[in-house]
Amino acid sequence: MPRPSFDASVLGPSTRVTGRVTGDGALRVEGKVRGDIQISGEAEIAPSGSVEGNVTAASLDISGTLQGDVVASGPVAIRSGAVVRGDLRGSEISIEPGSRVSVRLATDFELDLGPVDAKRR
Repeated sequence: MPRPSFDASVLGPSTRVTGRVTGDGALRVEGKVRGDIQISGEAEIAPSGSVEGNVTAASLDISGTLQGDVVASGPVAIRSGAVVRGDLRGSEISIEPGSRVSVRLATDFELDLGPVDAKRR
C-alpha cells in the first residue's frame, strides 16, 4: 500500500532565517525565524523554535515562542510552556495552562442561548 504524500518542511534547531518564508504544505519551525511566515498548510512552532514575525497558515500549533500576529483559517493552539505575544485570529483558539500569553483574540463563535421563545416580550 503506498504511503500518503506529506509535503512538509522543517527548519531544524540550528537553522536561523531572516526574511520571509512562503510555500505550500506544512512547516515545522525548530530554529529561529525573524520575518513573516505565509504557508498554505499547517504550521508548528516546536518548543525549541521561535518566530519574530507574522504567521499566516491553515492552522498553527505553538509550543515555542512567537512575537507577531497570526491569521489561521483553522485552529490555533498554544501549548504549555509557549510564550506568545500578538493578535490571534483563527476558527478556534485554545490556550493551555502553563503558557505565557499577551494576546488579543479574534474568532467566530456561536452562543447557545437555549430555545428561542417566539412570545418573549
